Amino acid sequence: MNNRLSQRMLPFYMKMPVFLAFIIITFLGQVLWIVVISMDKNIDLRWSVLGYAVGFILGFMQGKWTALLWENSFLQVLRREITFWDAKGAKSLTFFTCLMLGLPILGILLIKSTAKLAGIQSYIFGFIGAMNLALFLWVRRMPK
Repeated sequence: MNNRLSQRMLPFYMKMPVFLAFIIITFLGQVLWIVVISMDKNIDLRWSVLGYAVGFILGFMQGKWTALLWENSFLQVLRREITFWDAKGAKSLTFFTCLMLGLPILGILLIKSTAKLAGIQSYIFGFIGAMNLALFLWVRRMPK
């Protein structure tokens, strides 16, 4: 087995067309969400913009972290030397991801303002879209 990770070694869900589809779907979802909530004059769209921006930053961080983890450990996993759970940084990445996607659930329980709740969905779209963008950029740099 070659000691260099290439695009063809990645599973289906880590291929560039799949990432492009996910990025486009999350962007379209965000646009549709903005269209729907903008019909209600009581909702301040600034919360949605803030949620998307924060989600985008945290999602991009998570995507870069995942790319680094895969770059360093995927060949060892393919060779069955380790499992991903045993890879350096896997537990902390899992904790970070669960925390960052779990915060909106806590927000739903604690926030009573509809205007602020509108930003939570945008946060999710931003997080997922940016995570896939970071992974897409990483895969694009790999040899075929």
